[in-house]
This record gives sequence, structure tokens and C-alpha cells, in this order.
Amino acid sequence: MKLKKLLSGCMALAMCLVLAACSGGNNDNQTGETPTPDGTLEGAGEKVVTLAESWDFSSGAHSFYTVHGSTSDTNYGINYWSYNFYNTLVKQENGEFTGELAKDWSVSDDGLTYTFKLRDGVRFSDGTPLTAGAVKTSFEASIQYQGAGLGVNGMLSALITKMEAPDDLTFVMTLSQPYYGTLNDLTMNNPLGIVNPAVFNDDLSLSEGIKTATYGTGPYMYTGETDGSAYTFVKNPYYWGGEPEVDKFVIKVIPDNDAKVLALRSGEIDAVIGSMRMTYDAFSELEADSAYGTKISEGTSMTRYLGFNLGTAPFDDILVRQAVSYAVDQETLSAIVFQGLEQPAGALFPSTKPFCDVAIVTYGYDVEKARELMDEAGWVDSDGDGIREKDGQTLELSLCYYQDTGSLEDVILTIASQLKEIGIKLTTQEMDMMTWFGTVSSGEYGLTLFYTYGGSYDPFNVLTNMNSTSSGDPVMMQVSAFFANGNDIIVELNSTADEDRVQEIYQAVLAEMAEQALVLPISYTCEFAAWNREVMESYDFYWDIQYIDIAGIRLK
Repeated sequence: MKLKKLLSGCMALAMCLVLAACSGGNNDNQTGETPTPDGTLEGAGEKVVTLAESWDFSSGAHSFYTVHGSTSDTNYGINYWSYNFYNTLVKQENGEFTGELAKDWSVSDDGLTYTFKLRDGVRFSDGTPLTAGAVKTSFEASIQYQGAGLGVNGMLSALITKMEAPDDLTFVMTLSQPYYGTLNDLTMNNPLGIVNPAVFNDDLSLSEGIKTATYGTGPYMYTGETDGSAYTFVKNPYYWGGEPEVDKFVIKVIPDNDAKVLALRSGEIDAVIGSMRMTYDAFSELEADSAYGTKISEGTSMTRYLGFNLGTAPFDDILVRQAVSYAVDQETLSAIVFQGLEQPAGALFPSTKPFCDVAIVTYGYDVEKARELMDEAGWVDSDGDGIREKDGQTLELSLCYYQDTGSLEDVILTIASQLKEIGIKLTTQEMDMMTWFGTVSSGEYGLTLFYTYGGSYDPFNVLTNMNSTSSGDPVMMQVSAFFANGNDIIVELNSTADEDRVQEIYQAVLAEMAEQALVLPISYTCEFAAWNREVMESYDFYWDIQYIDIAGIRLK
């Protein structure tokens, strides 16, 4: 999630969550079985699947609450699963916004007031009816909980000035200004998934109950069943949508990716889903083994890119940035390091993303051109040691990154090798997430390997975080300084509902970023899944492919 999502209240990543559930309008329990107090179903043999995650869910300050707002919270794993438990008012289907908990909506002529009509008969997992009052309370708590990070995970949260519930099925939301991303932000579980007000105290703080249960309207629920290393989730007996095949799923905490694959091979788990949980080598090996089913997502998730420290030499010089852009061979990275699973990125966003089908400059692999640009910039190898110098400064830089897949070491080493060809010596630094954030925020780096946020967060949140006055992204916040009135442009973008003007701004911003080589896109990420053929028939990715969809599992 991802992402997609990195730093609660500080980063706009992450990966981030967007909620959806199976389509369908039946508001009653469709199993024909009696729900027991713990949420399980009596009378049928249970269909159970076991999967793996790297994080221990109980480590977070808010555990099974999906909204990030606490900078001290380190519980990220649950985000990649939480759409199974929580729904949003709106979702996306085939690139179009459709209703989820809202069956329809209308917008005032001035673009400030949104009126949503809720589905009738929807209930939370404890049987409590979903009402407009519950939506209002959920949003109020989310806004409060986000604290200093308000607006980082979608601008909408920072723009809501009034919420009303004139009746049980009508929710009215008024904004301080028009915002082109309103419906998009409403698809985000993080921060606007709808949570049962029963989990909040009178002051809207979270009760202790959130550590042992989920409080949503999604197809599954958590009732506290864990042995400390595995968590069991069961069907929500009051789920309003179509019934999924899996009755119960177990998530085992297995931090090491190689250990996850061993667990799959031994039968300890039934599937590994998501590129963050499996190396490229491991996926390729499983793909070649007839005992396992495998699948690669059709769409892209995020964009990997090299971010420059634009405030200091050498990357305050456009010639050096362009030289690096010519020196990195994305085709080799894609074919060899990513084994064809990630495609070369010519732009920060693929043209299929909203407003991103724009004309920009792209850089091909051309080492000689890169060397010429370095010479023109005044960086020369005067002593023949292979490292360029200028004004007594040797071109030795740090390349920092934090680990998210088992293949990043190869990516980093390949990039370092390619830049050595043009006289740049890199010292690579692998860091944990918080150390990485502190290092990049303080400017104590040369380059960093990073990525966009994925899902509904791309491209909306990425552009929002180019505004240096409110950004939670230490890489993107540098961008506005390279535009005339850069922050003002982003402010205008987030205060209009005129899509023609929005498109003009995207064209101007993305074209200028490419022209000035402010970041170097590397690859478009994908997701993949592998499973035991004796247990599962197939897996269908959710529309936001970063997130795991238990309802997408088809059993034998």
C-alpha cells in the first residue's frame, strides 16, 4: 500500500489505502448460516487460506484502524489488507468513479457542496446500521486523527468546512474551495474509509477496542484471534455485497521474503501476494514450477525514480542532472534486474494516469552524450582515477534508499555501476524508513531511489506535495523552486474544478520537470502473486493492485 503510505502525518505515500468491496446490492447475510458471536459461520466446512505479511499488526498505535495520523505509529502492514474490512463512499471501476457505500451523489453548481445518498440496509460488522451520522463521525475523527498531517494523504480532508446528516441516508459535505480531486480522495481508505463510531471515545480518540477488532462494513472482520505470530480474519456476517469464496483467512507474520517463499513451498502458507513480499528471482522460480500458479498485474502500481538533492552541487546544475538521465540505462534495469516485471519509465507517470497524457522530453541511454554534458558542466577527471573533480571537489556522492523488496540491492549496484561510467562515484546506503526520511529531509544525501505513491494517490498527491509550504515529501517538495511561482501553481491546481485548467497545469508542470530533469523515472512497478495450485485456482487483483483482495481469490 503503496505506498503505497510511508510516514504517518509526515509522508503522503503510501501507499496508501483505497477501499472497495465486491459489487452487489443484497443487504442481508447471504450465507444462509447463523452468525456466531465471534463472527464465524455455523453449519458449513470452512474454506481457509493462509498468507504472509512482513509486519506484526499489533505493533501499531492504532492497530486495525486504517487512518494514518500518528507520527509514532510504525504499523504499516495492515494497510495493505484493510480494504477487506472497510469501505469508502466512492470507488473506482475501469477508471470511472462509482458508488460504494454511497449509491449516488450530486454536486452544487459552485463545486463546494457534495450530497451523498447512502445505500439502505448496510450494517457494520457488529450489526449496527450505517447512517449518515456514522459517516459524519468517521470523517470528523479522521480529520482530528490526522493532526499535523492533515491534507497530506489527499487534500480533501483539509478542505472540508462543514458536514451534515439531514437524515439517516443523506450525508452533505461542504468544502472551502472547489477541488478537482474530491471524488478521487473519497476512494482512499487512508484517510477516508468509513469506521463504526463505536470505536471512538466521546472526544473522538480511539478506544482500546481497535487493537482487537475491525469496525467496518467490508467483507471480512477481525475479532481478536491471534497467537502473536498469526492473525485470523473471518467473514463479516452482515456484509452488504456479494459473498466471497474464502470463509476465513490467516495472515502469518514472516518478515523475511525468502522465508515467505520457503513457507509457501512447505505448505505452511497458501499464497504470497505483492511485490513487497517476494523477490523477482523467487517469483521467476515459482513461475517455472508447475506446482504453483502465478500472475502478474496488467496495470502499473508506482513509478520508481531517482531523486536528486537539488539544493547543492552537483545537482543544482541542470547539465549534471541531464547527464545522469542519459547515463542510467532503464532498459537494462528492466530486462535484467527486474527480469521484465517492471517496465522502463519514460515519464514520472504513465499516460494512463489522470491528466498525465502530456507531451514531455524523454532521455534515452547515451553514455557519450552524458560524458559531454559532464565536461560542459566543468566536471573533469584530471588525475585519471575515473572520478571527476571540479573546484577541488571530488564527485563522490551518497545514494540512499530504504529496502522494500529483495531486489533493490541489484538495482542500486547497477545504477552505481552505470554512473561510474561517467565519472560519478556512489556510496550506497540502505536505511530503515525513519532514518531515510530524516536523511533526505536534512539534505544529507546526493541521490535517493524513491517512488510515487500508487493507486489513487498518483498523480494527485504527488503534485500536491510539490508545494514546499505544506509538503510531506522531502523529494517532491524541492520541485516548486524550479518554477516561476511554483507553490502558487499547485495552490491553484487544488482550488479549481475546471478540468481544462487542471490539464493545462499538469502539462506545464510535468513538461517542465522533464525538461529540467528534476527527477529521473526508472521503472513502472507491477504486482505479482504466487499460490499453491492444490488450494487456489486463481487470483484477481483489486483495481489498486498494491492491495490484497481476499475476495479476488478463487479456490479449488
